[in-house]
Amino acid sequence: MSEPENSPAPGSEAADGHEARGEAQPAETPPAESAGNRETAGDAPAEHATPLDPDRRPDSSGPDEQPAQAPPHHEAQPPVQRDGHPTPPAPDRHAPPHHQAQPPVQQGVLVTAPQHPYAQQRQHQYYQQMAAQRPRTVLPNPRWHRPELSATQTAILLAGAVALFGAWSAFPNDGVGIGMSLFGIAMVAVPLAMSGEDVRSRLPGAVLVAALWSVAAIRDAGWVVALCTLAAFVLTPLALAPQHRIGGTLVAVCFGWLEGLAESFKWAGRGRRSADGANPGTVRMAWTAGVTVVLLLVFGGLFAAADSTFADLAARLLPDLDPVEVFLRLMLAVILFAVVLVWTYAAVVRPRWDGEEERGHRTVSRFELAVPLGALNLLFAVFIAVQLRVYFGGEEYVMKTSGLTFAEYARRGFWELSAVAVLVLAVIAIAAWLAPKRAKADRWTARVMLGLLALMSMAVVASAAYRMYTYTETFGLTRMRVWIFTVEFWLAVLFALVLVGCWKLRANWLPRAVLASGALTLLGLAAANPDALIARYNIDHDHKLDRYYLQQLSDDAVPEFAGLDDEDYACMLDGRWDSDDQDLMSWNLGYQRARGFLDDHPEGDSESCLQPSFDAYETEPDESRGGEDWGDEDRSGESGGESAEAWVPSGDLGPFWHWDTCARYDLGPVTELFGTSASGDRGVVSDDPSQYAEELDPALGQGNAVLHCGYYGPGTRYLMIETYDWGTLDAAVAGAASMRAADEADGFSAVTDIAEIDAEATAGYVAVVEGEVYQYTEVMENLVVVVTLSDSATDASARPICDDLASQSYAFFSEPA
Repeated sequence: MSEPENSPAPGSEAADGHEARGEAQPAETPPAESAGNRETAGDAPAEHATPLDPDRRPDSSGPDEQPAQAPPHHEAQPPVQRDGHPTPPAPDRHAPPHHQAQPPVQQGVLVTAPQHPYAQQRQHQYYQQMAAQRPRTVLPNPRWHRPELSATQTAILLAGAVALFGAWSAFPNDGVGIGMSLFGIAMVAVPLAMSGEDVRSRLPGAVLVAALWSVAAIRDAGWVVALCTLAAFVLTPLALAPQHRIGGTLVAVCFGWLEGLAESFKWAGRGRRSADGANPGTVRMAWTAGVTVVLLLVFGGLFAAADSTFADLAARLLPDLDPVEVFLRLMLAVILFAVVLVWTYAAVVRPRWDGEEERGHRTVSRFELAVPLGALNLLFAVFIAVQLRVYFGGEEYVMKTSGLTFAEYARRGFWELSAVAVLVLAVIAIAAWLAPKRAKADRWTARVMLGLLALMSMAVVASAAYRMYTYTETFGLTRMRVWIFTVEFWLAVLFALVLVGCWKLRANWLPRAVLASGALTLLGLAAANPDALIARYNIDHDHKLDRYYLQQLSDDAVPEFAGLDDEDYACMLDGRWDSDDQDLMSWNLGYQRARGFLDDHPEGDSESCLQPSFDAYETEPDESRGGEDWGDEDRSGESGGESAEAWVPSGDLGPFWHWDTCARYDLGPVTELFGTSASGDRGVVSDDPSQYAEELDPALGQGNAVLHCGYYGPGTRYLMIETYDWGTLDAAVAGAASMRAADEADGFSAVTDIAEIDAEATAGYVAVVEGEVYQYTEVMENLVVVVTLSDSATDASARPICDDLASQSYAFFSEPA
């Protein structure tokens, strides 16, 4: 049964009359009033009405109407069965008043009669229907909802101008530069200027973020610019709407401002309507012009992309623009407009993600805090003591205790120590939250335990940094290692801040200090000019110069190349600039300084710079050769001759000259010699890229063919077997002599003739770099076999293993086809 929309809620009556509706009766009813009420009730008196059958729905007539046919008052009605029990007959109203069955009545108190089950169901259905008809409303976000505020005309126009400028200038085709810096600074300055209030308190953070944006105009190193730009983008909303607690700070840096997009557009809409009423001509003209330009550009670009004739006409009428690029940049402008608008609105309303400060949170007892932190401090102290013994003992102690070189030892432990430093920060944060602070003894216990842990964590960070420094001293400086030093420095700063927070036992300032220190660290990295630092370090130190790696550095490093000889400097400049024309928005100071050196130094064209053989600063396979490949000088002199140009590989090599041969060597003795690394690695694995055969030009002076077989061992251990075919015995002996001269010139500490070791050997030599490389070279008829062990044994125990591998090479070569 449906109810009228505006009808009152159905009552609980089961029959006509006050008793059935649950209404209160006066204690005594005058007879005249009762008679009058009975006269208005209708033809059927209420006292003879039939009780309501629970299985039959009531008539649709109103509550005051009676059924069309009612039984006479003098007819007795049979009792109605309800749930198997007889229902008592209705009381007789002609009986004296004191004999009627009345609901209990108290003076001034309404006692409700029991409701009929069907009446309860009708009430439930009614309220369900009313709830369904009631419109559902979504409550606005209280952090962003400010209906009394409206955007000014200037704010909307500036947001659109910044978005259009960023779409065309922040990402030019020649790379980011000053355009990105101007766009970023505008995204900070415009919202801050439009906020209108409390600018001074937000000015330090805004200046810091603007400095991060400006790095793109100073440095040419793309990785530095990317780090600073990303940090600036994350921190800009926080600078515009500062937070005071760690929860709000985390939400702000994790793009919590995206929830304000809808309210920011409503804010702009309210401003447009109010501006239209105040100055309809200017605002509507601006909106009309903007919409017109957007429509023409979007649809014109699509038409030009669809039809070449229309594209030619548009090209003659418009500047040289790519329609697809225009369309994509317009889409980017729409996205940037939304970002600038919501940041401007955030600067105006300053939303707070900080929750209410919790008081009286659960803490642990002094004993529960001291025991685990004390055990952890003891573990740290033992580790630091061991580290001091290692550093004072030096490489000899490391080799004796772990069987590793000092560089391998440093590389193996760096990442684990860095993970320890990060985990300790989490432990300190949780412990500081749970630490009791009511009693003075509780506070001093927390200070001592957390302070000691922070101090020893700084020692762990120093240990990790020293390990990376040792590795850098051995293999040179790279971008990754510069970034690692930067992170380690920031971790040390964080522990210093945590140490101050542990002493004060209050750290509301800590989230802002952590972010500010990170931003300052990135600015310090940019100020240090890392690409120039890498070039200067690797040129000044006694490392094998990897010219290919240095050539990949940005223009920031070009001034450091002035210390190289003319050939190397020309190599560094070779192919660096494809064109003299550069987009104005791509300009940066590093590029400008690099171009200044071009007038004084000619560009080079060196093949050795164009094709990398390996990264000398990342891995060290050719360190086993003691530097550059032997015979470089002779090859460079002969490679330009006519014979080299006329030589064509025959392609007719025997079955030995195939990488499948590398799988036939018995490497069991090598596995025993290499042993097990500190991490438990054991065995020898094929280095597939280093297993190949090639036919050589005889004019190069390296033989007729060569087979390379490289294998990885545990840790940094490495095995290389090279077999050269010289055609004749005399040519092989001469080739071995040339190899020996090149190795002696490249700095091998000890070079011994093989005749002093093996009287039966035809010719050859053993070259050793103590503790690093053992190279065994032997002539066998027309073959020269070179076996090199890196980061392994360099004493007499390596000779029989190398001799066995050389004999296997000769046996495989001598097998009949």
